[in-house]
Amino acid sequence: MITSIIQLIAIFFIPVLIIKYHNFILTKYLGTIGTAYAAGIVVALIIYGLNSLGLNIVVSTDIGEIGSHLSISIAIPLLLFSANLSEAKKLSKTVLKSFGSLIFSAVVVSTIVFYIYAKNMENGAVLSGMAIGLYTGGVPNLNAIGNIFGLEGTIISSANLSDMIIGAFFYIFLLLLCKPLLLKFMRPSDNDIYITDESSMMNTDNLDLATFKITKKLISRVLIALGMALIGAVFGLLVWVILGMQDGQMIDILVPTLMITVTVLGIAGSFNKKIRETKGMNVAGQYFILVFSFALASGMDFSQLQEVIGSTIILYGAITLGVFIMHVTISKLLNIDADCTMVTLTAGLYGPAFVPAITNQIKNDDLTVPGLITGSVGYAIGTFLGMLLVFLYLL
Repeated sequence: MITSIIQLIAIFFIPVLIIKYHNFILTKYLGTIGTAYAAGIVVALIIYGLNSLGLNIVVSTDIGEIGSHLSISIAIPLLLFSANLSEAKKLSKTVLKSFGSLIFSAVVVSTIVFYIYAKNMENGAVLSGMAIGLYTGGVPNLNAIGNIFGLEGTIISSANLSDMIIGAFFYIFLLLLCKPLLLKFMRPSDNDIYITDESSMMNTDNLDLATFKITKKLISRVLIALGMALIGAVFGLLVWVILGMQDGQMIDILVPTLMITVTVLGIAGSFNKKIRETKGMNVAGQYFILVFSFALASGMDFSQLQEVIGSTIILYGAITLGVFIMHVTISKLLNIDADCTMVTLTAGLYGPAFVPAITNQIKNDDLTVPGLITGSVGYAIGTFLGMLLVFLYLL
């Protein structure tokens, strides 16, 4: 009982500390989600070490599983609520072609790597589909796809950990070496038009705590997200009942239905101006993503993780490198400039949060808003695209 209480407090309190100290040097380097995973891994390692010494510390898998499912089902609509998807119509043809190149590259490369390498991996089809969600949208899409197909928490954690390791090295490459390399064979930006009209798009991943307040409107939006999760759960139960209420299959049916429902309803809610413009939703959504991340990582089974982490790192490393090469090649053939190629790549591989740092590094602020828009569109389509690919891989 005492262990469960401590576990509950940690799951819901540590994300608060991460958000509060998001400008801390480690958090700025790893990102808030990466920090939550790192903190969870440290907790899991400590428990693993103590148990190896003869102690018997048992972490409740039920608390971790229920907490992670509930938190991500609330986080997804909150994050999507803030995404002003209608702004996509203001993107220029250059940006649309470049982002289309990224999506095409992610699909093709993931498929090639699956059939060459991952087809014989356990859960290889789902992990490859999760990569599609990750490289067109972001970590929330990766986790949603993993939950939809019922992967164990340790497997989902291995995917997140692999992304953290590969993503850290590749992001340093983007910041320091990518533009000089691309300019050797791609044209520079030359007064290119990236957006056709003035945009009100903001960086929804920016955690501005100075202006954050818990208001009635914000609470109502969280309750709407919770209501969407409950609707998804009810749909899942109905599907389970219709299919005969077979023992042991309720969770396998409920979770996918829940994830799909909150994604669809979250996208629908983003077109409502009153919902979309509620202040603080990004902070609330980020909090629930951090709850999910810490709960998942802290419950990892290291004896199982050792069996899958190596193959998952190879899988995601191959896809990352392949997507980069194909995206750059297509952009070169389409005469897209190096800056736009880099920003759409960042928006897809990392999400909107990392776009401003890249546009600042390459000294092209004109691409900040287009990068934020394409990153938001990626959040909206990543889960469905990844799901579709998984079904095709499993045929």
